[in-house]
Amino acid sequence: MKTFSVLPGKGRSPVTLVIQPGFTLAQALFAAGAYRGKPLCSGAGRCGLCRVRFLEGAPEPLPEETRRLLHDRLREGWRLACLRPPVPGSVVEAALEAPEQGSALELPAACDGVLGVDLGTTSVHWRFEGAGQTLGGQFPNPQLGAGSEVMARLSLASLPGGAERLREAVTSSIMKIVRGLPCTPVKICLAGNTCMTLLALGLDASGLAAAPYRVGWPGGEHAELDARLPRVYIPPLPAPFVGGDVSAGLAALAFSPALGDTRPEPPYLLADLGTNGEFALELPGGEVLLASVPMGPALEGVGMAQGMLAGPHAAVRFAATPAGLVPEVLGGGAARGVSGTGYVSLAARLLAAGALTPEGRFDRKSPSPLAARFLAGLRDDGGEPRLDAGGVSLFASDVEALLKVKAAFNVAVRFLLEEAGLGFAALQSVLLAGALGEHVSPQDLESLGFLPPGGALKVRAVGNTSLEGACLAAAREDVRAWLSELPRRSRLVDVAARPGFQDSFIGSMRFTHAG
Repeated sequence: MKTFSVLPGKGRSPVTLVIQPGFTLAQALFAAGAYRGKPLCSGAGRCGLCRVRFLEGAPEPLPEETRRLLHDRLREGWRLACLRPPVPGSVVEAALEAPEQGSALELPAACDGVLGVDLGTTSVHWRFEGAGQTLGGQFPNPQLGAGSEVMARLSLASLPGGAERLREAVTSSIMKIVRGLPCTPVKICLAGNTCMTLLALGLDASGLAAAPYRVGWPGGEHAELDARLPRVYIPPLPAPFVGGDVSAGLAALAFSPALGDTRPEPPYLLADLGTNGEFALELPGGEVLLASVPMGPALEGVGMAQGMLAGPHAAVRFAATPAGLVPEVLGGGAARGVSGTGYVSLAARLLAAGALTPEGRFDRKSPSPLAARFLAGLRDDGGEPRLDAGGVSLFASDVEALLKVKAAFNVAVRFLLEEAGLGFAALQSVLLAGALGEHVSPQDLESLGFLPPGGALKVRAVGNTSLEGACLAAAREDVRAWLSELPRRSRLVDVAARPGFQDSFIGSMRFTHAG
C-alpha cells in the first residue's frame, strides 16, 4: 500500500493518506479536506491556485510549473498539485479542515422561515426570510477544490470515496448557513444544475459522465439533504444539463412580485451563462425549448490566467483612455484579478481599437495609434503572447477561451431559434441571469458577436433568477404546482447532437456574429 503524508500546519501532527489510483494530488488533498472553495482550472496548470509545498520528496518541475511558479518557489519545493499524482513517501504542506465538534454541530430552534439556495458550479448564493429578518450571502462552491468544471466533479465522483467527499462539501456548507441563522427554516429549496443537485443529494450522477446522457432522478419533489434538516424541495431537473436552476429561474419570471408590469412576454430567451450555458426559450402558447452547451468557466473568471470571481478587488470593466486601458475595480483600489465580465469588456475595448483581430489575435501591425498604445504592453511569456494592461495581464489563451464561449453561445441560440422557426428579431427580450447580467455591458456582447447588430437593445439583466425562484418555491405551494407542470410543456433541443454542430461552432470562433 503506497502512502504520502500531509503536514496540516503548526502544532498539528502529519496525516498519512493512502494513494488511490487515478487521483491527482489536488484531488487527493481535496478528498482529505483541503482546497475548499478555490476556483481551480480543472487540471490545466494555468491558475496556479493548487500550489503546494513538498517538504520531502519534491518531484522535478514540469514545464507548466516553471511558467507559473517563480524559480525560488520551485527550489523551495512548491509544485502544482493538479498536474501530478501523489508521490509515494513524500510529505506535503497543506491546510486540512479540522472536523467540527460539540456545540458547533447544533442547529438553532425551528421556525416557519424560508431558505433558498442557488447551488452553482462555481458559487453558492442563499437567502433566508424569517423571524422578522431577511439575510443572505454568497461564497465559492466548496467543491471547486475538485476542479472548476462539471466533468472534473464527475470524474472524482467515479473514484472511491469521491462522491461522498463532494456531497459532504456541499452539505456541510449549507449546515453552516443554517447554524448562522436566527432559527432553522422548515421551508428550504435547493436549486442547482442537474449534476450539482445529484451530487449534493448523494444520488447517482454517472448518467451525466458519458453519452448517451441521462437523468436518474427527475426532481420536482422534496428530498433529504441532511438528516438534521427538514426535507428540501428540489425543482424539476428537466434534462441532463438543464437543471433546477433554470426551472427555478422560469418560476421567478412567472411569479416574482419584483417584476410587476415588467414581466417578460414570450417569445423570450432566458440565458444562464456559467460553466455550462443553459437556455430556455419560452414561446407563445407556453411551450419551452431547452438547450445546454458546455462553455467552460471563463465567464465566471475561473481558469483564466488572472481570473477571479466578481467581488472586491476584481476588475469588472475596462475603459479605453488616451493613457491606456483603465480597469473599474469593485471596491476600488488596484485590481488583483479580472472577472469574467472584465475579460469581456477588455476584449471589446481591444477589438474596437484594432488591437485585437476578429480571429482573436493581437494585431501588432494595426495602423491604429490607440492600438499601438495598448499593444505597448505586449510581451512573450514562455512562447505565449501576453498583454499587460491596467495592472493585469491578458494571455492569448484567455482570448481563445472567450472565443469558445462566444461560439458556444452563438450556436446554442441559433439552433434553438431554428427549432422554433424564429429569427432573432422575433424575440421580445434576451434575459441574462446571474452575475453576468449584473456586470456585463450588452453593447460589449454585441461588439464581440454574441448578439447580432442591434441585439443589445433586447438584452435585460434579471439578476439571480435561480435564487429568487428557489425562495418562491420553498414558500409557496402554487409555485411548486406550477413547477410540477413545467416538464410536460418543455422540450430539450440537443444542440451538440444536431447535424452541423461542429462546423457551426468552428465557424463561430470569431468576434463577429454568426447568425
